[in-house]
Amino acid sequence: MKKIVKPLFGISIIFILMAFQSGDVLCNAKELKEKAKLYLEPYKYDSSELTRIMYKKKETIKEVEVPLFIGEKYRIVFELEALPKQVEVQIYNKDKDSKGRKLLFSSKDQGEKKEFLFEVSKTRHVYVDYVVPPTEDGSYSGCAVFMVGYK
Repeated sequence: MKKIVKPLFGISIIFILMAFQSGDVLCNAKELKEKAKLYLEPYKYDSSELTRIMYKKKETIKEVEVPLFIGEKYRIVFELEALPKQVEVQIYNKDKDSKGRKLLFSSKDQGEKKEFLFEVSKTRHVYVDYVVPPTEDGSYSGCAVFMVGYK
């Protein structure tokens, strides 16, 4: 019995130490979505998405497409509390490979806020770009939530 307990105890200690050394922020999707939902009123909930953000030694851009119906008014709420380092959120009318792409919103002018909202209508898609800054501390991660509501 002692031959089994000692190795299991040692392995358990290693896993616990590895968990504390990680630079990752825990992503509690339910909690983040509840916070985002507070900013959605008076719009009705349509959808939400949790996006995992990986920080690397060079700047990266993570793009997410958001399909919309023409004729509806939408509010998009961002909750960035679970990111260890500020990320710029940009919203475009076309994807990053398209010509004639127009910037509709940037969080750059919003300061260090962790929640943003953007209202849009008369378009079929918007493209959310998360501009992830470089890090010198190695790679680590966090997550961002956006929630879409319609009127």
